[in-house]
Amino acid sequence: MTAPPDRSPPSIPSLADDAAALPAWHIDAAALRTALDAGPARGWTVEVVEETGSTNADLTQACRSAGWVEGEDSARVRVAYRQTAGRGRQGRPWQGQAGLTFSVAMPLALTPARLSGLSLAVGLALAEALEDVAPVLGPRVGLKWPNDLQIDGRKLAGILIESVPARPGALWAVIGIGLNLVRDARMEAALGRPLAGVAEALPGFNPAHLPTRILGAVLNRLAAMRAVFLAEGFAPMAARWSARDAFRDEPVRLLHDGTLLAEGLARGVDGDGHLLLETADGLQRIASGEVSLRGAAA
Repeated sequence: MTAPPDRSPPSIPSLADDAAALPAWHIDAAALRTALDAGPARGWTVEVVEETGSTNADLTQACRSAGWVEGEDSARVRVAYRQTAGRGRQGRPWQGQAGLTFSVAMPLALTPARLSGLSLAVGLALAEALEDVAPVLGPRVGLKWPNDLQIDGRKLAGILIESVPARPGALWAVIGIGLNLVRDARMEAALGRPLAGVAEALPGFNPAHLPTRILGAVLNRLAAMRAVFLAEGFAPMAARWSARDAFRDEPVRLLHDGTLLAEGLARGVDGDGHLLLETADGLQRIASGEVSLRGAAA
């Protein structure tokens, strides 16, 4: 389930050199509701808007205003066709005109200390959902610690998680996901890195229907993941995550604001979501924080 070892981005023409080139896509509300009602995300509330500043900011504010219902198990989902102030990890822009951008406010009866590994669990759910929709995507999509998905070393999706306290021992995890449907040249320039898109890995990509199928599969996978995470944390998912690790057993470098912190061989992750890094000084467990992982040749 790992990505191919050749990480040099192939010369694939972008489908989004300008706004007019972006494919018209939409969410079919009725089809999405049918998919959710048949799966573990039944009862989840989904709102689709044309434009907003940031779906994460919208749901964060809503969670701060909402009360906590004991036994709450339904999540709130907000999808935007365009974000004007979206952001990714470390404040990078993420607008999403060429992608599926949405946030999930997930109620969790957990303390912040028990959220370790949540971003990895979300990434695994997203990768498995893509394989549910199209099995051909399974071998193509790799996971990059701690919160990205890749195709051939190019970013396919990013995840940003923020937490909102609800009461002692309970919080809302606001999970922002940006999944590229096509490559967007403007986003590549803004991020300073090559991107990947679902369309290039999936012959016959249909923008009229596939985004709805993908969103439904992702939400159902997230609902199933939530139940496991509440009961046992990330540990039951660690082996599946490591099997999809795009950098498993490869030399990597860990950076913070451009400064090299450590380097060694990536050996997967442990039950808390820490990166296992084999260095000259032995095996180290690395917490995510604001650390960025790069291939040693990058």
